[in-house]
Amino acid sequence: MFRRFFLAAALLGAVACTPAQREPAFDFGEPQQKYPMRGEVLRLRPENRIAVIKHEDIDGWMKAMTMDFPVPDPAEFAKLKEGATIRATVLRNDLHYWLIDIQPEP
Repeated sequence: MFRRFFLAAALLGAVACTPAQREPAFDFGEPQQKYPMRGEVLRLRPENRIAVIKHEDIDGWMKAMTMDFPVPDPAEFAKLKEGATIRATVLRNDLHYWLIDIQPEP
């Protein structure tokens, strides 16, 4: 009897720990700052809608560097291509930052 209980508990625990296949959840709250940004898309991680971008100075926020940017909107993420230069808006609050208004440059 104990063996069946242990097996059932182990199976239930394994199922509960299996990650669900669903869209990433983005709940970044309300933006407090807005910054225009220009950069080159180096890599895309579509499984969690992250773009690795080598960006120019973002006036009022940070110097040029390469960093990961979440892109909550699937339609906006679809505009991104590796190697492309883009313009976008960075929204930021005390805890998070993310991209909107993505415009690929010709």
